[in-house]
Amino acid sequence: MRPLLLHPSRRALQDWLHGDVDDAKLDAHIAVCQRCANSLEQLAADADHDAGDLAGALALALAPPEDLPSRLEQKVSKRLDSRVMFGVLSDLFAAGIETSRLLMLEEPSEPDQ
Repeated sequence: MRPLLLHPSRRALQDWLHGDVDDAKLDAHIAVCQRCANSLEQLAADADHDAGDLAGALALALAPPEDLPSRLEQKVSKRLDSRVMFGVLSDLFAAGIETSRLLMLEEPSEPDQ
């Protein structure tokens, strides 16, 4: 088997690294070429670095804020307090209406003859 005269491109090395190509000449070249081996190591390190940065960035972007539980508790507490106050005000308003109804006197009706 004849070795490659030219070095493969970075794209070809990257594809080989990911297992996307099955080329015997490329396999033989990589086995004996120190320059391509160094390139593969650099590509692998870059891929790990990029994947780590992406994973870290996603984890950071998708992570909930540290104070989320306390903020939720405050919001729920405020909502419940406002409902209680609304209930109290509606009871007070309804009590006034009921009191007015009880105090209203109906005009006496004239007896039918």
